[in-house]
Amino acid sequence: MGIGDHPRSRSLEIVSNHQTHSDSLKIANFSCHFFFDLFHHQLIFCKVFLLCLYLQNFEPVKMGVKKEDGFLSKIMPPEEQEILDEMDIKVKKYLRGESANFEALRDKKLKGKLAVKEDLYGKSAKAAAKVEKVRFFFFLPWLMPSEGGYLEAEGIEKTWRIKQEAIVREVDISSSKNQYDIVLPDLGPYTLDFTSSGRYMAVAGRKGHLAIIDMMNMGLIKELQVRETVRDVVFLHNELFFAAAQKKYTYIYNRDGTELHCLKEHGAVSKLQFLKNHFLLASINKFGQLHYQDVTTGLMVGNFRTGLGGSDVMQVNPFNNVVALGHSNGSVTMWKPTSAAPLVKMLTHHGPVSALSFHPNGHLMATAGTDRKIKIWDLRKFEVLQTLPGHAKTLDFSQKGLLATSTGSFVQILGDFSRSQNYSRYMTHSIAKGYQIRKVLFRPYEDVLGLGHSMGWSSILIPGSGEPNFDSWVANPFETPKQRREKEVRSLLDKLPPETIMLDPKKIGNLRPLTRRKEKPNKVEREAEMEAAVADAKNSVSTKRKTKGRSKPSRRAKKMQEAVERAKRPFLEQQKQEEELSKNKKQKISEQSELPKSLQRFVSKKAAS
Repeated sequence: MGIGDHPRSRSLEIVSNHQTHSDSLKIANFSCHFFFDLFHHQLIFCKVFLLCLYLQNFEPVKMGVKKEDGFLSKIMPPEEQEILDEMDIKVKKYLRGESANFEALRDKKLKGKLAVKEDLYGKSAKAAAKVEKVRFFFFLPWLMPSEGGYLEAEGIEKTWRIKQEAIVREVDISSSKNQYDIVLPDLGPYTLDFTSSGRYMAVAGRKGHLAIIDMMNMGLIKELQVRETVRDVVFLHNELFFAAAQKKYTYIYNRDGTELHCLKEHGAVSKLQFLKNHFLLASINKFGQLHYQDVTTGLMVGNFRTGLGGSDVMQVNPFNNVVALGHSNGSVTMWKPTSAAPLVKMLTHHGPVSALSFHPNGHLMATAGTDRKIKIWDLRKFEVLQTLPGHAKTLDFSQKGLLATSTGSFVQILGDFSRSQNYSRYMTHSIAKGYQIRKVLFRPYEDVLGLGHSMGWSSILIPGSGEPNFDSWVANPFETPKQRREKEVRSLLDKLPPETIMLDPKKIGNLRPLTRRKEKPNKVEREAEMEAAVADAKNSVSTKRKTKGRSKPSRRAKKMQEAVERAKRPFLEQQKQEEELSKNKKQKISEQSELPKSLQRFVSKKAAS
């Protein structure tokens, strides 16, 4: 028996052959994966290359239109015509409204500038429509990477029967972290507020507890105890500053908990709101006084007495920045900072208004009263669209139009899924018995509802409530300090004056119709009018002969003279007023010319005294 015939050597040879075979399989498998990845990358490269060609050269050609080379285009097949119609629809979606009418403009320079801007708007809308078309063609989620959704029930199952525990089991880990309960029984009840991006939350306990929380990593940024009653808290233009309505005055703090300002003019405030486009802090105190204060200059823009008593129901319409107040007599008033009288006063309930909220589009308003009714109003016609039974102490609309109502320890979410302003029950949730919910507030850009109650605050998941895609130019949850500084400067430069707040903001930017001033009649025309009036007066004198000496010529002449004087009197009075005005004007001009320039600005004060 040789060495090669030994059983051990044969087994070694079999093992070595098997190892060689497995290595070859690994190499083959690696080569397959390599070529597959290479093919996948080449396919993506081809898609991107085709995308570039598509964006550069895609220009739908209409029938009967000549090209640049002079040849007529081919008759389009129905498929291309359908694509063209679809592109027109998408372009209309991205246009900034209808184009303005430039025919009424007389300024050629202004007309040219506006025409260039309209052309740029059209090009940008066309480019956005092309990219959206390519996104669906190549399955590349660029513009809208996320899509919103709602709870869908199967068969006879109802969505409001689904509990939070079942939802948490089905969602991803990052979303499940948004469902939690913070119990602080000694410092409540709590109210809360979110920044416009939804990343930061400010909470305020009735017994003086203030805190700022980063919702991205659930980290506590700052926590302080002010040792007095806190009724409300609201963020200013970003997370660096917030205002708290405390026992006697309103205070402004920075992110580090340092007190920056004490606003004593507001008094004992019960509710705060911030108008971010105008940098105005609005407040209503327990005496029914409404204040508007500019936080950039510190100027008190408006201070009005509502005349309807104190109120703790206040909300800002996001469409026109008009402040709405709910009162104890069942009425809702709407205010702007440049008017001492309310713009609108409407009777909404047969009892005190307990809650108020506006839809994100600004055309719908939800109110709740102690008459145990929840009403949905159309603010374009000021009519009731829907009346729902039930009592609510707090209301809030989400970015996608869901309405959260709460009373006691029960929360109910209503949804308009038919798009006909007909709200029905969507979800329900009950917290621990005995907890009294003070405020419900949806978190922007997240399917989360925050609850501030008597024992702390909680957060629950509401699928479909938040906008799935954020615009980094409007609100960016991931903005860096540099981006925040640039955004702050940009927003200060774009700050709107208080005069732009009105019920219909679309009036701003429209062309006022041409109205010619009435020219004053000259001397000849005035004399002609007076002569015509005198002739009418003479003709109006009756020539009927009367008895007992009443038709004497002297009496008839006297009547004629009195009629003529009555006809001339308004013309003479008007002439006298014009002469007095011109005389006073000449006198003022002479006084100003006599005084030196440094003293001319005091002339009006001396004349008034």
